[in-house]
Parts: sequence; structure tokens; C-alpha cells
Amino acid sequence: MNNFHKHNRLIRFTGIVAVIIFGFLSILGSGGGGDSEGDGGGITVGLLPLYDFNIRHGYDISGTESNGMTVSLSINSVPVTLRVDPNPVTGTFVCDPTTYICAPNTINTGTLINLFDETGTAVGDLSITIPVQLSMGSNGKPDSGTIQITQGSDNIKLEMASCSGVAGVNIYYNDALVSCYTWDVFEQLIDTSEDPVLIAAVFGYQVFDFLFQQVNFTTEVFGIIDDNASDLEQYNTIGETCDPFYTAGFVAPPEVSLDPGSRWLSWEDVNNDGNVGPGDSFHGYLEECWMSPDQLLNGYTDFTGYVENIDQTRGVITAIGFTSVSPPATGGVFLTDFSIGETDDPTTPGTFEITNVIGVQGGFSILFNEP
Repeated sequence: MNNFHKHNRLIRFTGIVAVIIFGFLSILGSGGGGDSEGDGGGITVGLLPLYDFNIRHGYDISGTESNGMTVSLSINSVPVTLRVDPNPVTGTFVCDPTTYICAPNTINTGTLINLFDETGTAVGDLSITIPVQLSMGSNGKPDSGTIQITQGSDNIKLEMASCSGVAGVNIYYNDALVSCYTWDVFEQLIDTSEDPVLIAAVFGYQVFDFLFQQVNFTTEVFGIIDDNASDLEQYNTIGETCDPFYTAGFVAPPEVSLDPGSRWLSWEDVNNDGNVGPGDSFHGYLEECWMSPDQLLNGYTDFTGYVENIDQTRGVITAIGFTSVSPPATGGVFLTDFSIGETDDPTTPGTFEITNVIGVQGGFSILFNEP
């Protein structure tokens, strides 16, 4: 019997958290603009074709080191809590300086994600590492490299491969090949298989799904700050409504009182210079914010220790992120009472249902910089 069987149920629950991992992300800009003086668009700046990225522990406003994100959910009234601890996750992003679209390019060897249960102890010594650098393919999925899930003396290795000419992944259990699965089949194993090894294999991959979902959420803020610097400086707070259910021809779930919901971002002028810029902090609030078609967001987010370095000669961003420049000075992205409700429409037209609610607490720091 393998050790992964002990956490079969836990792994199956947690796998529901994930969305698409290596999808293309609109990062570092949503159209560019802004400048290092924070004048809201006075100088148009561009992107480099390649950035290094680093995700690791952050430091909250009290200077306390964060140890990742605590994820809580309940399936069939059974509560499950895990802490996803990136320490660190590194790699590169490739960017199109014309469209301002960026995508993961590589995930480095040495990347480490530890998992802990609600008591703060490791989940069966479970960790996820990258033994061989992951390189991304044009389909947004890794086309070379390996992911390893280790628990005690047992290990599962995911090796990017071709399955009869179709891109997929070889699954190894303790160095013995289990099988090769195309991506479409592999991603369904969490629901179609009862084999704890196969479920754990998908789980390891989906942990990266979840982490990069948070990265995607964070990077959207870069463009929001840049595009709205003048309004933040003048009014301190900006807001907008989210996607309304009614304009899509649907009735909101009965748990939802606002249609549409809203999202807000406020600016804290840490440097007291009157300009949005490096060192400042931003505070977000989402209230019943529906992101069509499948997510309902609630909660608070703090973006502290803003980094934005611009090479004025070349007119490009050389570094951007939220991180502590000199720990324990505050820096990072922190979520408080944050929830992600998965919405599902059972009929057309009809009433959306909230099929799953995932709670997220904690944070991380993230920095993109010139190699």
C-alpha cells in the first residue's frame, strides 16, 4: 500500500480549488502608461521581452512573515484546510512588448511548495518540487521538464511527454512508469480515477494551478494602478461594478444580495509625496463581485511594498511587483476573509448556483525583474 492512499480524500477535495494554470496572462500593463513619478500616464513605457519572476514569503503590515496561503473549503459538509507555502517559486515570463501580453516561459529547478494542514504541520511530509526546469509550450502547458510530488519515501514524477504523438505527461510512481496521458485525459483523472497515485499526480499539477490563479489576480492590479494613477491621487479610492447576472439573462444565486456587485481599490501614500509610486500600498475590497461565468469574489486584499523601476533611457519597466525590499519591512500581497465562490448555471435561462466556496487567507510576495 502506498502512503498517498492516506490522503486520497484530502487530495480529491483540494483538487477542486484549481483553475487553468499556465494560461496566458495579461501582466505588467493592460496597455502600459504611467511613469516612475506616478503622474498617471505622462510617459508611455514598454515591456522587456523577458522577465524573471520570484514568488516567496511576504511581510504583512505588522512586519510578520507570511507562510503562504491557507485554503479552506467544505465538500459535503466536510471541512478541509491546507496551507500552500511557496518558498520560493521562480522562473521567467515572456512578454510581447506590442500587445502587453505575457505568459509563463519557464519554472525553475529549485521551486518548492510545501503543504501544511490546519494545525500547521506538514501534510504527510507532502511537498512539490521541480527537479527539471519546466518549459512552456505554445498551448500554455509545459512541454518539457518534470514536477515531483513527494510524501515520505514515496514519490510521483510528472514528466512532460508525447503520448502517441499528442502532448501529455508520463506519470511515474517510485520511478516506475504508470502510464502516459494526454493533457485532456490527465486533467480529468481527479474526477474519473479512484487510483490515489493518479489523483495525487493531478493534485500536484493543480497546486500550481491555484498558485498561478493568485498571480493572475495580482498582476491585474498593475494595470489598474497604472491606468488610474491620476484618479487615485485625486480621490484616493476608485471603484467599479462587476459583471451583472441580469444583463447575462440570469437570476443571481439566492445567497447574493447585490446584482451587480462591486470592487474598490484605495491608495495609501506611504512616501507622503502625493504621487502614486514605489513604496506605496493599495487596499482592495470585493463585494459579491461576479466574474462571469464562474467565480463570485468577496473579501479584502492588501498590496504593499509596491515596486516599479523604469529605465528612462530605454523607456521600459525593469522591475515591478509587491515585495519587501528589506525584510521585515512590509511587502507582498495579502488576502483577508477572501472567498472564491464557484458559480454554475444548471439551466438556461435560470438561476446560478454557488456550488463551492473556497476561503483564502494569507499571502506572498511577487517580483518581476529584468534578468
